[in-house]
Amino acid sequence: MNNFSFTLYEVFGYVFPGGVAFLAFVILYWAFFVPAVPLGIATFQPGLVTWTSVIVASYALGHAAQAVGNMIFRGAEKSALDSQSGTLPLWLRERARQLTGEIAKVDADRVEPGWIFRTLDEYALQAGKDGDRDMFVYREGFYRGTALSLFLLSAALLVRILISGASIQFIKGLFYVSSWELLTSAVVLGGVGYSFVRRYQRFALYRITRAVLAAIVLQNASSAPGIASIPSPVGLPQDSQQRPAETNGKTTLP
Repeated sequence: MNNFSFTLYEVFGYVFPGGVAFLAFVILYWAFFVPAVPLGIATFQPGLVTWTSVIVASYALGHAAQAVGNMIFRGAEKSALDSQSGTLPLWLRERARQLTGEIAKVDADRVEPGWIFRTLDEYALQAGKDGDRDMFVYREGFYRGTALSLFLLSAALLVRILISGASIQFIKGLFYVSSWELLTSAVVLGGVGYSFVRRYQRFALYRITRAVLAAIVLQNASSAPGIASIPSPVGLPQDSQQRPAETNGKTTLP
């Protein structure tokens, strides 16, 4: 994935969940301050300035949703790498902890799961083996932020149920929205939000598993006899290895 494509994905990853959160705040404003005014979907015709303002506000709310999501949805590393209750296979958790001790030169039993992931992830990155890491990080953040925004939107609809007079203005007339319709919408959105949480957890596991396996493969390949050496995190780039020297148009071996 090139930098331009990743930038577009990153912007969308903030704007979409931020847009959902923006809609939730609109519904809350509608419920608390103008509950009797119909929600004019058909009559809403924003201009360029309005759309720009909405997108900028959605982008900012997307960052806020990610910040809150980081506080609520945390502990993925502990859930995967904990020595007692981790979801990864026992042999993989033990090897990850052992390798962390070897790389960082510390007592492996004292390293917390979060630092196991950070150490192995940085080891693979310094060796230039990032793989699909950026995609996993983007997807994880997208699903986490969107899940939180969907839960907020579902809560906003539940608040709207408590205040009577909900209606929507369409081109052909005014349609009143019943409490059952609002409740059904809230339940559906809550269910979709939960499915996004499950997707977040899956990509978080992908991110952690990639870091652990990449570090193990790099360590084994660099120490195994008969296998081409993989540059260590502190070594020179592979293309800077010694090559035949050229003197006066003649090639000589070093």
